[in-house]
Amino acid sequence: MATSSTLMAPYVDGELQTQSTSGTSLTKETKSKNSQVDSDMFLQLLVAEMKNQDPLQPTSNTEWVSQYATFTQVEKMSEMAGSVDLLRANSLVGQSVIMKVTSESTGETTYATGVVDYVLVENKKPILVINDKKYSLSDLDSVISPEYQAAYEKYTEFTNMIGALPSVNLADKSYENVVRQAFDYYNNLSDYDKKYMETYAANELSTLAEWVRKMKSFGYEFDASKVGKEEGTSLDDILDNFNKRMDEILEKLTTDTEKKE
Repeated sequence: MATSSTLMAPYVDGELQTQSTSGTSLTKETKSKNSQVDSDMFLQLLVAEMKNQDPLQPTSNTEWVSQYATFTQVEKMSEMAGSVDLLRANSLVGQSVIMKVTSESTGETTYATGVVDYVLVENKKPILVINDKKYSLSDLDSVISPEYQAAYEKYTEFTNMIGALPSVNLADKSYENVVRQAFDYYNNLSDYDKKYMETYAANELSTLAEWVRKMKSFGYEFDASKVGKEEGTSLDDILDNFNKRMDEILEKLTTDTEKKE
């Protein structure tokens, strides 16, 4: 699955997602409606063609019937596809989903998540309504479990905490409470949520490990065993791994320097 700013950017403003590729096609549906050929128009064209055919080389009745049969078959297939889309959309009501929205002007892709409240039909196309916003069925990216959605919401809150921190080079004691809040937040997560974080918020976890290490250098204590349940991978484990990597890098730099001398 996708991962933007993050795995996903939160909700996109606007009731109808006209900036998405599929949303754009929805808004153009009305404009293109008059250019579509239905059965009545096809028959009119067929009659006109029959009237204006070359009398010396007339088209056979079999060919006329074949043309009409082909058109009818295509039309019925289109109607069937529309019915399948509607059934699919209706089956999503009450389901947690991720919608992929692509900006027509910038090409930027963002993601919205939520539960499908109900389905509308506009211009013969099913529209998913999620948190009072409308999305085309073709914007559907993933159908997810409630547990996954809850993990994503925690992920969003956690990444916002880390995103509010400046570069660790600017760290001072005034950031102790913010760092501790993020530290405690992570260590209180369930195994499932932690696995989600490790997969989609690896950079943010690394950043937090750097901040915890910096705060410890100021004399503050950070002990995951004192925070709620210690399940799965604790931030102490991540910090230990980070420290080991830093020691290895320093050792390698020292060795390389000695060799040059």
